[in-house]
Amino acid sequence: MNGNVLLAILAVSILIPFNDLGPSPYAYGYFGGLYEDGSNTIPADHLAAGLSRAALIVPRDSNGHPSPSGKIVFLTAGFGETERISNAFFDLARADPRVDHDAVVMINAAHEGYDSAVWTPPQSDVNLNRIRDTLLTPAHVSEKQVQVAWVQMVTNFPYHPLPPADSDAYRLKGAIAAAMRALKSRYPNLQIAYLSSRVYGGYATTEWNPEPYAYESALSVRWNILGQITLMRTGFLWDTRIGPVDYLKGDVPWLAWGPYLWANGTMPRSDG
Repeated sequence: MNGNVLLAILAVSILIPFNDLGPSPYAYGYFGGLYEDGSNTIPADHLAAGLSRAALIVPRDSNGHPSPSGKIVFLTAGFGETERISNAFFDLARADPRVDHDAVVMINAAHEGYDSAVWTPPQSDVNLNRIRDTLLTPAHVSEKQVQVAWVQMVTNFPYHPLPPADSDAYRLKGAIAAAMRALKSRYPNLQIAYLSSRVYGGYATTEWNPEPYAYESALSVRWNILGQITLMRTGFLWDTRIGPVDYLKGDVPWLAWGPYLWANGTMPRSDG
């Protein structure tokens, strides 16, 4: 076996899920945890802000005005993995009596092979037109009724893991933020976006998104969420790769973690 391949396999084998890593270090000065200081708990001020945004999610008519007979569109965006997970989740949701099936419309806008480039300018307009014309319109809903999203972004054929400045984790960080702005621009009533990183990529047989890129994509998600938290607290964000992420100004929706999906192969996580 090639020595470099063996080293890569060994490196992946010792990776610990970020939700289990906590305040312990990963590498290159980066630590675990989904939120601040190695914690998996959303900060209280950010949670309060999210609840305020959630209060704005109400049934709306096609022009975006609140209406008792209106709809709440929950949209998922991403690539093939996102598409398959969304299909399974929507099957569960359709059978769940807790869901208001009269008001909530679930739209799976994820698509096989659609990496972050398709969800960011200049390609995003064509993609969002696809969603409008082939998914929203046939479901008798409009862009102004999209209010919640689950988003999972990747970069196809990444070429550098951390720590170089052009590593995929840094590039993906900027792409996620740009995708959030593109979505908010087309969906003005989009209040909340839940973000997820990739599942385990150690079984990949192509170079589309193997390890450690799948693992490190969690940092890209976390940087966006913590960047928004920092901006809303201080009015300043030093991270120019992220750019404007102010939900009060309408730059992007309020951001938080959706499900954290990565586990190291068949090794169970602490949460099962």
